Amino acid sequence: MNEIGKIDSIFPLMDEVTVRVKGCRTLEDAAQKVTDVLYEKCSDSVILVRLFATVPFGALPAANRSFVETLANRHNISKLITYETPVLSLLGTRGIKPAWNDRRQSAGHVGIPLASAAFIDRIPMMSRLAKEVGLDMDWIDRKAAIAIKTYAGVSGVFYVSDAEAAVDDQGRKIITAQDFVHDYKVKTVFGLATHYTSSATFLTLIAFCRESIEKSRVEQFLPLISHIKAGTTSLVSAKAIFGGGVASGVSN
Repeated sequence: MNEIGKIDSIFPLMDEVTVRVKGCRTLEDAAQKVTDVLYEKCSDSVILVRLFATVPFGALPAANRSFVETLANRHNISKLITYETPVLSLLGTRGIKPAWNDRRQSAGHVGIPLASAAFIDRIPMMSRLAKEVGLDMDWIDRKAAIAIKTYAGVSGVFYVSDAEAAVDDQGRKIITAQDFVHDYKVKTVFGLATHYTSSATFLTLIAFCRESIEKSRVEQFLPLISHIKAGTTSLVSAKAIFGGGVASGVSN
């Protein structure tokens, strides 16, 4: 069961996720276990797999807040960042390079602040992901309060069949890191997304693959993200997000 395109059933993956996640004390720990499982079980396909969740800016570890502040300054959106701003934060990562196996070593994907619809639209992959899984960004510009209903409709698949050729409606490459695409022969990129029912938290898994995978095959993996959510709901409810003794949490 090393190629995603040849997996007959996702139940072995789900069973392994259950075993690995059991006993995890933080969502970060669980996320790393999940990405480990997917990489190990689909090693002939997966180049890099990552798991993200939205975390309020004020609940981020200091290093993450610093990253987001630097990013916000660079894009002139600092005034839009508040303690309540949700940040799509990298929690688990596993790939073929050692540096891809520790979220703390990420140079450019520590966290994406959901600061405005215009800012998200500047990021082709994030913009496409939001649209395909039903993450409506209009509430940000209306300055609406962050509420559980914000993510109530979030569920589904983000899919890029050809990472080298795919462009959005503005003619931009959806996967902008084309050096990465070329160097590692990335073909299909896909994401699975869901939300935690009792929390304003959006969860998404993104995989970069060396094989071409049909969308219908990717859609068969949707129960997996729901399974991950089910196995980590108690951690989100307890606001046990990051490890290392860092004060952290998720706004309910």
